[in-house]
Amino acid sequence: MHEQCSYTQASMNSAKNIQPTIASGGDDSAERRGHEFDGTANLTIGEGTILIPAPTADPRDPLNLTTVHKYIILGILIVYAVSGLCLVTALGALIVFFLDDYEKEGITQAQISGLLTYPSLFLGVGNILSMPLAIAIGRRPVLLLSLLFLFISGILCATNQSFAWHLAARSVAAFSAAQCMALVLLIIQDIFFLHQRGRTFQLFSSFEVLLNSSLTIVSSYMAEAAGWRSWYWLFTAMSGVCFILAFFFIPETAYSRPVSAYMGETAPEYADIHHSNDVEQENYHAIHTPVVEPLTTLSERKLDTENFEPRTLKSDIRIFVVKPNFGRALDTWKQMCTIFFFPHVLWVSLMNGFYQGTDVCIQITYGTALVSPPYNWANTTVSLIQIGQIIVAILSIPIIGWFSDSLIQRKARQNKGIHEPEHRLPPLIAPLLVCILMTVIYGFALQDPEKYHWFALAFTVNIWLFLLLAASTVGTTYLLDAHPTRAAAIMVVIPVSRGLVSFGISYHTVDYISAIGAANTFGILSGIMGIFGLLGLVFYWKGKPVRHYFSRWAN
Repeated sequence: MHEQCSYTQASMNSAKNIQPTIASGGDDSAERRGHEFDGTANLTIGEGTILIPAPTADPRDPLNLTTVHKYIILGILIVYAVSGLCLVTALGALIVFFLDDYEKEGITQAQISGLLTYPSLFLGVGNILSMPLAIAIGRRPVLLLSLLFLFISGILCATNQSFAWHLAARSVAAFSAAQCMALVLLIIQDIFFLHQRGRTFQLFSSFEVLLNSSLTIVSSYMAEAAGWRSWYWLFTAMSGVCFILAFFFIPETAYSRPVSAYMGETAPEYADIHHSNDVEQENYHAIHTPVVEPLTTLSERKLDTENFEPRTLKSDIRIFVVKPNFGRALDTWKQMCTIFFFPHVLWVSLMNGFYQGTDVCIQITYGTALVSPPYNWANTTVSLIQIGQIIVAILSIPIIGWFSDSLIQRKARQNKGIHEPEHRLPPLIAPLLVCILMTVIYGFALQDPEKYHWFALAFTVNIWLFLLLAASTVGTTYLLDAHPTRAAAIMVVIPVSRGLVSFGISYHTVDYISAIGAANTFGILSGIMGIFGLLGLVFYWKGKPVRHYFSRWAN
């Protein structure tokens, strides 16, 4: 007896004409093909798009979750990200409300700034520790534990009675919120197919920015009306609600798949080796309904409830599903160190870090410029510039996300059904060109404000979000398409590199401007942006042999 998914039946005769994406010579074994897999995959057959990774007939395969359930999970993860990251990073608008009290206690401004800098450090450390743990014991227990600690630390922040208490609570909150930058993206990648990654990653990023910007705008007004502790109580409540929703709606999404599942050829046989020894263990051993042709968006997908256990609320709310194996945690750390030095991974990581660092340089300087002559904005008015970021975040969903997914499918159809990860890169071009131009203008406007309208500053601040979102979505999907079996390592390498490089670029911004002027400072930054763009062109045209060569260390 089989349960049918909501897909219509379609003819797939053309599947027989698919050409293998890997030349294996006389040895056509799955092991050799998997070892040589470099991200080039079959993605389209006629009007259909091949489902990558190939889903199984197991009802508990996370790829077989209903579309509604998947987007509920996405929504919960967005709220989690907002509750964690906004609590940690949006303190700047609130410092003025408790600055005097701390200074009366003898706390210096340098020490008070630690309320922002130390939590930022723990954001990076949290990723390095939590992701290997999620690989070792499963996504679900790490996610729930992070939400629980975020809830508790939020209470401690709201009730703190001393600076040390406040700093410690914020550091724990940052460590708990770190999973918003990596683990949540891994979960999203677990439940959506390759041709859906661009839009879902962009939905996550855009709505996170939209909610963050909205809350940042109202933060000072909220603190004025209800006290600065109300800010912490808001995020405590959000994280508490997220914990309850995650407990019931986010099942374990880890699922062991062979490399062949990412090739877009014949559906592979599965033998799950990571699940715990419970009632379903015997059903996970190499039981698979044979399918000759790859499944597409037009296929009739059937779930096998004879050989597999059905998905139930009881099965979904189990905390530990993955059989613990801490050797996999060590493997993940090794993979992080190895994959970082792949040229295309290094390019994406450093590019994201440099772009964020340049954005921080802009964030540091625009407020002072707008409240000074000749613009003379009121202090409360400056935060309203965030409204533009809300607009950019919404527009980025179709311009970056949907465009990315539709482009790779169109390029695959033009390429005899073959998908190359480099086809993810073109959506980065327009944001980069616009931001290079506006960064140059911003430098001149900052140096000679009498010659430029305030819109030159405001537009640059907001349009930079367009580039940050594009670099993140495009870079992440490109690397995941190229090395899907190293998703966890990639998810950590990008944000950790972004934080370190960003800090290095932005740390002496004021000193740079004092030494060589704003026009020269931002002119140099624009030039380096252009170099990263040129490297992107190199990888677009010549990236395939690079990732093919390094794939031997990624499978």
